[in-house]
Amino acid sequence: MFRLCLVFFLLTACRAGEATQFLINGVVIKVKDGDSLVIRDDHNQEHQLRLAFIDAPEYSQPFGNEARRNLDSRVYRKRVQAQVMDSDRYQRKVVVLHQGSTDINSEQIKAGFAWHYQHFAKGKQSSADFERYQSLEQQARLAKIGLWQDPRPLPPWDYRKANKGN
Repeated sequence: MFRLCLVFFLLTACRAGEATQFLINGVVIKVKDGDSLVIRDDHNQEHQLRLAFIDAPEYSQPFGNEARRNLDSRVYRKRVQAQVMDSDRYQRKVVVLHQGSTDINSEQIKAGFAWHYQHFAKGKQSSADFERYQSLEQQARLAKIGLWQDPRPLPPWDYRKANKGN
């Protein structure tokens, strides 16, 4: 009996974890920076979103404004689908954003305006997507596009750490 209860508990716990992922359909009404935006869903609710598995330069970093403009040109006033993966400490939903069949998160990497945020992606991102994001970053680095034009670009997580409290 104990084993049966344990199996039931584990199956229920696994399903509960799956339930945290859901979709939001809506229109982008504001692009804040290279990896965060606001959408208005089909019920006229606004959602603050953070793109999962990537990290774009901060505004005050080189290419910060370019990263925001690139995201803006792709999604502003356009219909998108956000696959919610998690939420962050700022109460934003952490999402993989799609416009049609296009993964917008990976497009930011491909354009050279974001790093693949491996620290948060490990264990949360599928292995196929992890490898694809890694490959896209490597291709952008080799082609020296976007932020990779800089010989020594500073990752945003290091920039934030160095400027904490300023």
